[in-house]
Amino acid sequence: MSGGSFSPHVRLDTCGLFCPVPIIKTSQALRNLESGSVLEVKSDDPAIEFDMPAWCRSTGNTIESWNLDEGVFTFFVRKK
Repeated sequence: MSGGSFSPHVRLDTCGLFCPVPIIKTSQALRNLESGSVLEVKSDDPAIEFDMPAWCRSTGNTIESWNLDEGVFTFFVRKK
């Protein structure tokens, strides 16, 4: 999935961290944002490709866009 450009309200770099830490940090960062805000999450953990969509489905948050560039995933997650 990839798509439009989004201006994130907050950026979170979890590169070098592995499952489940990127999802835990994403959850913590979103707690501090208002509904509708967008969080940019960067991760080089290959598991994030499956973990982030599963986590968003279970929490009701939305992946607006994502991409993979040179081994780094970038997700734009909109808080429900």
